Amino acid sequence: QQFDLESAPNQLIEALRYFETPIEASFSSSSSSSPSVGKDAYSWGHQPQAMMGALAGYIESVSSDVRRICAAEPRCLHVPSPCYILGDIHGNFSDLVAFEKALWRVGMGLSPAGFLFLGDYVDRGEFSVEVAIYLIAHKALFPRKVLLLRGNHETRAQNSFAGYSPCLQQCCVRLFGQEAGVRVWESINSVFDVLPLAAIIDRSVFCTHGGIPKPSLLSSHKTQERLIRDIGAIPAYLPQPDPGSHGGSELAWDLMWNDPAGADVEEE
Repeated sequence: QQFDLESAPNQLIEALRYFETPIEASFSSSSSSSPSVGKDAYSWGHQPQAMMGALAGYIESVSSDVRRICAAEPRCLHVPSPCYILGDIHGNFSDLVAFEKALWRVGMGLSPAGFLFLGDYVDRGEFSVEVAIYLIAHKALFPRKVLLLRGNHETRAQNSFAGYSPCLQQCCVRLFGQEAGVRVWESINSVFDVLPLAAIIDRSVFCTHGGIPKPSLLSSHKTQERLIRDIGAIPAYLPQPDPGSHGGSELAWDLMWNDPAGADVEEE
């Protein structure tokens, strides 16, 4: 798909280039010609409904492909260096573009390094949909170089919470309308359901979104191999990781949520 410019992932990337680029309105001297409508940077402008419907269809199609890729990956990835590690993006597409210009200006495919994203791709920022499109499209094109971990916002409960103003679901509905927007939101979450939860770089650097899990959740012999085995035992399909939900996982929940404890917290 990398060299097929008509492939769905490349079509999504091309659409994002349009979204990113400002376009000035132009006026023709001919009385028979109507002026072309410009748009601001980081804007879709005024697109016909059919065009946005086609974009939604591409997102659903690529999400389906990426879901299969991520579901087949181990829950704890083994990553070689060199590798860029990128933290929370939270819907800030301009930050993602800044990273692109600084770290992979020639494109991810030509970079000698891999790319490990640590989760929390959506919510709070204005452009959760666009961030999700960017990451999913590049994962489809470069599945071994672009590695996506799951953060606590990669759950339906979090990314439908209106208090984030906006959450991912609000962004989807605003962009595509209620019916298509909910379909796009669900397709993106279908990828989030199967994202890996941790990575180890060169067998020495442990990476996850939340933090080191409680010792009580791990095997008694706390070696790297047992840690990898414990994480690997977490189901690949985990739509509701909350341990209070049916099919939830306390270990997955700690990997996604476990912030460092304060000094007043008693050690186990």
